Amino acid sequence: MKKLGYILISLLITTGLAAQTSDLTIHSENGKLYLNHTVEAKENWYSIGRLYNISPREIAPLNGLTLNSGLEIGQQLRIPLTKTNFAQLGVAPADEVFVPLYHTVEQKEGLFRIGQNFNKVPATDLKKWNNLSAESISVGQQLVVGFLKVKKNQSALAANGIRRIGDPVKTAPPVVKTATTEPPVTEEPSKPVAVSTAPSQQNAAEINTAKSSPEGSGFFKNLYKQQALSNSAFRSEMGSASIFKSTSGWQDAKYYVLMNNISPGTIVRITNPINSRIIFAKVLGELPPGKENDGLLIRISNAAAAELKVNEKDPKFPAEVSYAKS
Repeated sequence: MKKLGYILISLLITTGLAAQTSDLTIHSENGKLYLNHTVEAKENWYSIGRLYNISPREIAPLNGLTLNSGLEIGQQLRIPLTKTNFAQLGVAPADEVFVPLYHTVEQKEGLFRIGQNFNKVPATDLKKWNNLSAESISVGQQLVVGFLKVKKNQSALAANGIRRIGDPVKTAPPVVKTATTEPPVTEEPSKPVAVSTAPSQQNAAEINTAKSSPEGSGFFKNLYKQQALSNSAFRSEMGSASIFKSTSGWQDAKYYVLMNNISPGTIVRITNPINSRIIFAKVLGELPPGKENDGLLIRISNAAAAELKVNEKDPKFPAEVSYAKS
């Protein structure tokens, strides 16, 4: 019955979410370029292939999988960049556009070195694509280094595309998480950003636990702080939570949640009021309709639940959720 319950939850989740927009940051390994994609509900090998304009038969092998392998919400996939979907010059056909792809400048990198790392693109092109008047760049700066070629009528990413490489980029660079500025799991304690649990709701042992642990954990912690800086209004809700199964978060501390009435991509701060443990997670989408989700405020990935020290056998447990109001 427990296994059947997980299957039913998975089926419900796959009907409740919209396709995601990736953060479109180029990664490289052994000279091969790729993007990272986090699987969301209602996505399969073929819908992901259409999103990035590449055959699923090229995506699966890069991830050590086959097209018969099932996909889970929160699963991380590498999307190959090839001659089919990656370009650095040209004019797109009438049914296609070029979507900018980004690289975050690292220590001791200049335009020439970056260009060499991305198919030996000339520094003059990098300056033009990024509207640079000089060759000086700074660590952490996000630069357009290439373009994803997608079909207008097949990819949600096409909304941010341009027709001719060299034309002004339509959107600002995405927020990028890098190991040099945002450690994925362990982080230094910092001042709380949102509402914390009142001491009157805790016993002495729980207060000691809160003091002895960092102010929350998770890959998205610093993104939450960035949202806090750009929003003056916060909301905090207390309610019942439950768990969904996901492969994400166990190694990289990337925690994901489902929650209604909040924009996908929002970072939320989740507090377990029983022991004051805190995590930061990204909203994938809404709770799918169904009896299993009646009365729930939020559903969190099982890796997130483990970090909060929640018993997976508990069908529901209390949680406080804080987030910036959009």
